[in-house]
Amino acid sequence: MSPQSHVWHPRPRFFAEIFLGAALLFGSGASAFAQKTDVIVLENGDRLTGEIKSYGQGRLTIDTSAVSIVNIKWNRIVSITSDKLFDLQTIDGTRYFGTLSPSDPPGKLVIETASGKITLEFLDVFLVSPLYQSFWRRWDGSLDLGFNYTESSQLTQFNLNANGIYRRPTFSLESDISVTYSRQNGVTGASRGTYSIAYFRFLSDRWFVATLVGLDRNIQLGLDLRVLGAVGGGRNLIQTNQTLLATYVGVTVNHEQPVEGESKYNSEAVIGGKYSYFMYDFPKITLGAALAVYPSLTESGRVRLEASASAKREIVSDFYISLSLFDSFDSKNPTTGQAKNDWGPTLSVGWTF
Repeated sequence: MSPQSHVWHPRPRFFAEIFLGAALLFGSGASAFAQKTDVIVLENGDRLTGEIKSYGQGRLTIDTSAVSIVNIKWNRIVSITSDKLFDLQTIDGTRYFGTLSPSDPPGKLVIETASGKITLEFLDVFLVSPLYQSFWRRWDGSLDLGFNYTESSQLTQFNLNANGIYRRPTFSLESDISVTYSRQNGVTGASRGTYSIAYFRFLSDRWFVATLVGLDRNIQLGLDLRVLGAVGGGRNLIQTNQTLLATYVGVTVNHEQPVEGESKYNSEAVIGGKYSYFMYDFPKITLGAALAVYPSLTESGRVRLEASASAKREIVSDFYISLSLFDSFDSKNPTTGQAKNDWGPTLSVGWTF
């Protein structure tokens, strides 16, 4: 239930924004996509002309006519010029909307807003998103797969992890899926999967409110299926070009179907946090960790815990190798009522988009 930079409360306005974005894509906004007129000046004097796609994790992504997609280190840029509208967020959570113009002397980012010019240090900027992009081009995410087979023990292991983030100036929509499966000698040894879709509404000073719906399955913990909904809120305590630390609290309601026994409804509190650290010199490395604790509000003495950690290293552009570790604990698992822990590492190869 924590944000990537920031759980789902569908409203008519939300859907209206989606349809409006689609209309702009095929209407007047379509011509803007073809215009690669943004100018980026580097500290060595080099100039690049293209279309700014996004900025995050210390790199500006632009689409040029000469070499297609280019990623530029943010700390090497001294000037950006663009007549298109952008949504910019600083490390203290302040948001600005406007076009970009060069500073004099170079070295700062100048935003032409409706109320006048705003001048920022480049390293004070956390995110940059073009407002003219279509619905589908606002999605960022990753997909990684892992597979292993051992002949001697006839052990087959498979894992899949994927996530996507859709960003708007006032909210984000995030979707995550994780599946781990193993089989040995024709017998299913473990089956674990989670899926969630979350809506984050951004408030001032890096605060957010959120709603989430999700599905869980963990045969090792005696759980055939859990369907849950959650509401809560939190804050990005640290938000820089390289580091993100968020904490949150909330409440969940779920329906559990154990592997054996009767299904039941539960309510839980949730307290959690998420940490990410980016190293954007080649090879790019991303470190991440997340922890969520679920003390039950309806079942005395029951506590669940979900934890994960990961390290991703870039192999070539947009492709990486990932090592991750997960841990799931339930003090009273749905089938036996006994404490049970399930954990494991996964090694996979992935792609970012």
